[in-house]
Amino acid sequence: MAIKLKLLIDKEKNRVVLAESDKYFVDILFSFLTIPIGSVLPLSSQKSNLGSMDALHESVENLDSEFLQTEAVKDMLLRPRSTWEARIKDPALNVHTDLTKCYRCVKTSCVTGSHPFISTFRNTRCPCGIAMDKEVVFKKSKRAVNEGAFLKGTMRFVISDDLWVGPISTKTCLSMLDKLGIRDRTILEEKSVDVGADEALHILRRMLVSNTPLTDKFLPKTEGLEDAFYAVKLIPGEITIDKKDTGKKMSVTLLISESKNKVLYAEATNDFVDLLFSFLTFPLGSMVKLLGPGSSIRCLDNLYKNVEDLSSHDDCIISEECRAMLLDPKLVLHSGCENQLLPIMEAGPKTIDTSETICCTFCGADGYSHNRYCSHPRSLVLHFINPKLSDAASECGGGFLKRSKTTFMITDGLDVKPLSFISAISILARFDLPISDVQERVVSVGEEEALSLLKAAVFSRTVLSDVFCQKKVNQSDIKLERE
Repeated sequence: MAIKLKLLIDKEKNRVVLAESDKYFVDILFSFLTIPIGSVLPLSSQKSNLGSMDALHESVENLDSEFLQTEAVKDMLLRPRSTWEARIKDPALNVHTDLTKCYRCVKTSCVTGSHPFISTFRNTRCPCGIAMDKEVVFKKSKRAVNEGAFLKGTMRFVISDDLWVGPISTKTCLSMLDKLGIRDRTILEEKSVDVGADEALHILRRMLVSNTPLTDKFLPKTEGLEDAFYAVKLIPGEITIDKKDTGKKMSVTLLISESKNKVLYAEATNDFVDLLFSFLTFPLGSMVKLLGPGSSIRCLDNLYKNVEDLSSHDDCIISEECRAMLLDPKLVLHSGCENQLLPIMEAGPKTIDTSETICCTFCGADGYSHNRYCSHPRSLVLHFINPKLSDAASECGGGFLKRSKTTFMITDGLDVKPLSFISAISILARFDLPISDVQERVVSVGEEEALSLLKAAVFSRTVLSDVFCQKKVNQSDIKLERE
């Protein structure tokens, strides 16, 4: 059953002026804050044009598994999970199910007792040595009638085209019309639409690269727009972020074109590559929190601010826990990087209350026969295995890449591969540069540089140059533009 959304449309300009909905559509919008960046990239058959994130994603896909700690690492980076999957129903935003998917070993001896072995990611190595690839689905008990994922009560909301959300009122709606310069009511018409999983995912894709995701979805102006992304570009200049540094550093060697003042590529070990790959696991809400006010994605900033504003209403957000996890979403357990320079935390292990669970595929019991046949205790503590560790350990830590002496080559657009001198020569040829023009510079990367790299990775295709070579510009100078 789809969610009903009522639209007010400007017929002359073919745009959505505002939308009206209940809390369930707003729940979907707020859930976007919990979705990792890397999970958004594969949602379309075309490239996202989200800065250099596509290149980073493809680098993981193309990297030989021999460089990774385990086979499960690729799944962690290419399809990162959300800590709030159970609350937002599932990772694909199918708002009509209530499933949490995990994986276990095929051997029953590994899943009996009060602490069965389990993993959030497929092909994690079980202590017995077998890859965990048998799907486990926990179907949660039904929530209270009319209870949403993040919002409570029966309040209705008004939503702007750039995803500003607020309690509906005549004053608010008139203000939105005035802001758009609409004086003639005859140019306005009403339209009702259904929002299901496909529509929700399209809005998610569009909101990262457009300030009009509702118009883009429901009033497409160009044939084929539903699967396309607008290209975005960053106003040239270094990104400056006012953050205190923790003191932790890593060294990176840059190969720079002296004549062009441009980074051609960087040489680095696994710790720096781990840092870059970790960006794929960051929930969108944590990116806003890390970068501070104004992430330069207007729709994302609006959603984040909406949660802050609605938190002042006692009858809106379900709990303080919901508020905290929307404004500071954590990484899924074991998704953190050992050498992480940025202050982002992992979620803790899960506990399943089997007195409320109506499906347990550990022991084969299903439906309401679970409590009669399942030997697990009422409070089932799951023993999660760290996919990054080859010895089937459950403690946190570990990096994505093997701790080896391999040197990696990172291009300005974040294409990552093992260092190759032939590839380096090809880069010189592409820019028609003599070998004598290349200068080597060693830079130190700490929290401030890591934050700048994160922001540039989302907006730019010349990430290393933006961070290490360009002149500084004010935060207000960074903005989205349609090409």
